[in-house]
Amino acid sequence: MRSFLSIFLVAVMLLSFVACASDTGNPADTTKQSSETQTPGSNTGDITYEEDDLPDDLKLDGMVINFIASSNDDKKTELFTEELNSDIVNDSVYNREKYVEERLDVEINPILVPFGGIATEIEKMMGSDDDMYQICAHATSDFTELVFKDYFRDLYELDYINFDKPWWSQAFNEEAEIMDKLYVTTGSLALSLTRYMFAIFYNKGLAADHAADYPELGELYDIVERGDWTYDKFYELGNTIYIDNNGDNLKDDEDTYGIGFQSCIGADVIWSSFDINILSPNDDGWFDIDVPTEKLYSALEKIHTLLYDTTGCFNAGTNDNDLNVLSAMFSSDNLLFMNNELLAIESVTLRNMQSDYGILPFPKYDKKQDNYYSLPMDWYTTFAIPKTTQNPDAAAAVLEALASYSYRETMPAYFDIALKGKYMSDPQSRKMLDLVVDGFMVDAAWIYYKTIG
Repeated sequence: MRSFLSIFLVAVMLLSFVACASDTGNPADTTKQSSETQTPGSNTGDITYEEDDLPDDLKLDGMVINFIASSNDDKKTELFTEELNSDIVNDSVYNREKYVEERLDVEINPILVPFGGIATEIEKMMGSDDDMYQICAHATSDFTELVFKDYFRDLYELDYINFDKPWWSQAFNEEAEIMDKLYVTTGSLALSLTRYMFAIFYNKGLAADHAADYPELGELYDIVERGDWTYDKFYELGNTIYIDNNGDNLKDDEDTYGIGFQSCIGADVIWSSFDINILSPNDDGWFDIDVPTEKLYSALEKIHTLLYDTTGCFNAGTNDNDLNVLSAMFSSDNLLFMNNELLAIESVTLRNMQSDYGILPFPKYDKKQDNYYSLPMDWYTTFAIPKTTQNPDAAAAVLEALASYSYRETMPAYFDIALKGKYMSDPQSRKMLDLVVDGFMVDAAWIYYKTIG
């Protein structure tokens, strides 16, 4: 009993620690399907062009589907945009809505509200029992609280959504199931699922500068492909690099470091990258605490040492916007390694960076671990159909059509053409991006941690 309580208290304590991710402000800053593009967590291997199973004669007779979503810029543009502007991602998002409207004879009515107001709007709707919104989209960390208020329909019971298709994230759905029911889902329709994924960025100029002392800095891609990219290797290559550039004997953002790390959401990814589970489904469809305590304590020691006892590590802080501080330092050649979201690739800061940089997956716990894993910041978008929806199958058909189009057209436009083609000049880093996205892994505790807390 004492051992169980210790495990439980550690898990709850750490969930409370990582919960800062949703309380610190906003996040930082038509082609056929490529065989490289994948939905994070779809577990499908190489993907080829695939159609959905919606009937060819399915028509909704001009029905209006009210779709509530966030009006925040990066959230808004992943789902809706008002006009074509020659940007390939923007135009694919615009064409997606028009395509589905014509295909199903439906009118999709985006209702965009401030990020913090979505839950309030849904609460009002459920309180009045009005059919105000037929599809809801919101950040996972806030959205899943509403599951336990019994606001959403079981998506498994609805016609037209095929969760075996690659535009839905099986990795997410398996963990989100409660009593063999699924109330929220995500996949290709949520560009944020990829945008918010964490990876390790490395400065090639600084790597070359320090290659005499650390020859392996010249073969990082090979280390990853051999399966030898472990946390200990990452730490070994960066932990002692420190230069007091301004000579003030104070560690600040003007100095040069081997590693730059954000200590809240940036540290959250360790749970997935080290393959540490918290909850496991039991035979009753609920969850049991299933924490590997020895590995957990080892991971805690590693990350604590990195953030607080390592000369070569710049601890950026716990605010989400501290990721921008890391990007600025990285682009100014003050960081060899940086942990950050893939969203940083799109930022003006990294687009204007003079030095070349590469992308690596987050390191594994040790060489025994089979795969590289990553975790997105928990504001990636999830989708639900409320119980007040009078024609839930119609809403499900719209959601399926949007998701399948996004898989075939919008995700390739973003991932293969914009992210890889427009922003990344390094072919090997493009391969590393695939490893990052393919390695999406989430635990049920991360999906429902606000309720658990």
